[in-house]
Amino acid sequence: MKKVLVSLFSILVGLPMIAQSIGESPWVFEAGINAVNVYSVGEDAPQGPFFDEFFNASDHWNIGLPTLKVARYLNEDMFLSVRASFNKISKWGEFPDVPRVKVDKLTYLGFDAMINTNINNLFKSEKAEPFAGVGLGYTWIEEGTYNTLSETGGELVGAATVNAAIGLKYWLSETIGVSWETTYKHSFEAYLTKHWQHSLGVVFKIEQCLCY
Repeated sequence: MKKVLVSLFSILVGLPMIAQSIGESPWVFEAGINAVNVYSVGEDAPQGPFFDEFFNASDHWNIGLPTLKVARYLNEDMFLSVRASFNKISKWGEFPDVPRVKVDKLTYLGFDAMINTNINNLFKSEKAEPFAGVGLGYTWIEEGTYNTLSETGGELVGAATVNAAIGLKYWLSETIGVSWETTYKHSFEAYLTKHWQHSLGVVFKIEQCLCY
């Protein structure tokens, strides 16, 4: 886990230096909401199999805000991004006789750094910008009924994650658009559950670099 954290720190520290070397490539800022799903992750009940009821937002998606993201294009097809997100988890999955297992609004904090590539060949559109990404992150989830580590519970417990994402930006104009992203976040620590995070936001492109 220490190697993962060192790698994440290196990405975060190196992002401004990389950005300065790119010149005129644009910055993109995003603000929006996020949804955390801890059910469809391939674990025993009250969690469930991978992709089971994946789009059942009413029973399994914990929707909260904010999500804030900064991205920097390295070229036309590749960009680096860092994201911070906050949520409250009140839905943890289901049992056969309980379709919605509730927990007590557990605090969720996530920080992620990703390298992304555009896959524009899937669309013949100047406005649609599909992308895929991989990266590292660190997530904290407050202890609750099904994820208690300490004797008293209620602590905010964190672990590193390895992330994979797919998303789509749609530009309404040259500088403003909307963005959807779905990320799978895999923790190798038993005390931090694997989970999905979806985000929906408004994106703003700054054509000239403001970091000099």
